[in-house]
Amino acid sequence: MRAQSIVLAPALALLAACGSHPATGAKNAVTIGVIVPWPATVYVRQDDSPRILAAQFSSSVIHAGEWWSGKVATTSNVAVVELRSPSFSFILHRSAFGQFSFRTRVLAVPSIYRRGFTAALVARGAGGGLTDARSAELVFR
Repeated sequence: MRAQSIVLAPALALLAACGSHPATGAKNAVTIGVIVPWPATVYVRQDDSPRILAAQFSSSVIHAGEWWSGKVATTSNVAVVELRSPSFSFILHRSAFGQFSFRTRVLAVPSIYRRGFTAALVARGAGGGLTDARSAELVFR
């Protein structure tokens, strides 16, 4: 009986880790690089909680004079996705329900902002004021 417990416990732990809910740290992270395959929009009711399904940035280091981009896949009830940081914020372009992106050329970065900071992607639902968020550590150079 004890031998079965020793084998069964790790198997159950592995099975639980494969569940549909990601770990807390993974849920709040933004991927740097490319996510393949990119997730399709998940269609939900308007009053359901909005969810960020995937988020990616082209780089975590942002250089003056270079292009920087990102995209976010969400549930269909997300009205807007905003990128927030201590020194700037902007709304991402929505190309379809649940699909948001941005691409910008960073022209100038004042020396006071050339440091690391935490940025947040915030998805706001179409109704009820509900949100979902992911964060990323970024650096201006």
